[in-house]
Amino acid sequence: MQFVYIRKHEHMYYGVCCEVMITTLLMALRGSIRTLLLIGALAAVGSGVLTLGVGMDTPWAPWERPSEIMFPPMLFTLASFVATVAFCAATVVFHASLKMVTSDPDKWWRVSGVLFLIAYGMYSFGSGTVEAAIMLNLLHLLVGLPALTLLPRAVRKERHTPLSHA
Repeated sequence: MQFVYIRKHEHMYYGVCCEVMITTLLMALRGSIRTLLLIGALAAVGSGVLTLGVGMDTPWAPWERPSEIMFPPMLFTLASFVATVAFCAATVVFHASLKMVTSDPDKWWRVSGVLFLIAYGMYSFGSGTVEAAIMLNLLHLLVGLPALTLLPRAVRKERHTPLSHA
């Protein structure tokens, strides 16, 4: 049995089992699934409009800078949905973990999210074409801003967590 130290709001918990932590994280994911799917739908619609409607470039991978290969637009639209839901699910786990170690997880989560958007936004300008970089930045803003505002609220609406009864 592994023991960890968890600080949640102003209460101290010692000797909390890993099962309790995993259950807490799974409940955070379950409580935010509708919001995750909504943000994923925003990503799919946004990428569909940008790539299929407007016809913007879809880079294969931003980290492959000399590559001129582009994603097929329809596949990019579907991949945007899947990647958004997966990445936002990871951020829900990150937010739930922040709740265990800080008294203001929303602030730290939003600060880290804004830093990610800035860093990725600058990095994406090396992704093949300027048009592809603009499209990636627009798509990340379309997903990032709703995620930064909606996900903390969805995680806070959890019915109960195992730590609340400890």
